[in-house]
Amino acid sequence: MSEEFPGVIWITGFSGAGKTTVGRKVEARLRAQGLRTLFLDGDDLRSILAHRWGYERGDRVDLARVYFHLCSHIAAQGLTVVISAVAMYDEVRVWLRDHVARTLEVYLNVPLKERRRRDARTKRLYDRVGNLQDLYDPPTSPDLIVDNFGGVTPDDVADRIALFYRTHTRAQADWGRTPHWQAFYSNGSAPVNPSPFALSIADRLMPPLRILEVGCGNGRDAAFFASLGHQVTGIDASAAAIEQCRKAYAALDSAFLHGTLPDLSNRLRKPFDALYCRFVLHAMPLHEEVALLDEASLLLRPGGRVFLEARSINDPMARMGEVISPTERIHGHYRRFIIREELERRLRDRCFQVESSVEADGLALHGNDNPVVVRVAAMRQP
Repeated sequence: MSEEFPGVIWITGFSGAGKTTVGRKVEARLRAQGLRTLFLDGDDLRSILAHRWGYERGDRVDLARVYFHLCSHIAAQGLTVVISAVAMYDEVRVWLRDHVARTLEVYLNVPLKERRRRDARTKRLYDRVGNLQDLYDPPTSPDLIVDNFGGVTPDDVADRIALFYRTHTRAQADWGRTPHWQAFYSNGSAPVNPSPFALSIADRLMPPLRILEVGCGNGRDAAFFASLGHQVTGIDASAAAIEQCRKAYAALDSAFLHGTLPDLSNRLRKPFDALYCRFVLHAMPLHEEVALLDEASLLLRPGGRVFLEARSINDPMARMGEVISPTERIHGHYRRFIIREELERRLRDRCFQVESSVEADGLALHGNDNPVVVRVAAMRQP
């Protein structure tokens, strides 16, 4: 089972390259193919934002980040955003690829002589500014370079971009997660006692069960379940976390594997009696959660259970930090805050019966942090 994950098509190039014309045609083609789309133009956006930014490099970079924050926010709500904007700065590209999922950068290649000829009939920007090459960082490795001059028409260019977008897998944003969690588990600062969530469900797990913990971190809950007589397999995307687990819990009836659940699925011995996932869903974007739930429905035996705990959209932290989407923020590190009703729907769509569901604070106290969390337990139906 899958859900559609739209993206952002950034059509860039120097003034006179035909970005706006091509962008509109790309958006129309994708819309005709059934995608929910939105077209944005850089000149229009600057006007809408009341020209609050100047034309120095720092101002242009800040404005470009605003553009792509907006694109990310819209795409996260189910639309494919086509934006025509110059915005050619290396720091913007780095930010874009690390913070905006499924981005396609398209560079329209048009010789300077042709760009000047077109510009003379419209903006006359080259007469006022001069050499635009000095204002920007031309791309060295865009996802797609397309000639938009000579015998090539804007319709030809739009057809090529639309086809490329529909047929090529685009890299997913990491939002700095990999280095953050590598550092977090390398410095040994994570708690070592069983979590309140693990303690709360212990009586519902009659040993011996085969338990799969996704996002086991430093292994504190996996070790707790193993001490109760369960056979536990813990997996985590952080190599530092898994290395720590293997050293600390070598004597327990447990195994620890580095990777994500979709990557490791073929290596796991099926079926499992329970899947446990604490404070992990909110550390992954929606498409990763969906992949996890898809695999869970295949790995669990009929009657097997999932136990999930994650930060709620009603947690105060959901209003802090840099906005990525309506449910995603970066405050210290990346988090996606969970909407309980939507999580329950995704479970039901995958043949799970929700047995219990609660949303409250006071359940996951840690130091001065008292988050609002969602806890859901669901059973895999035949």
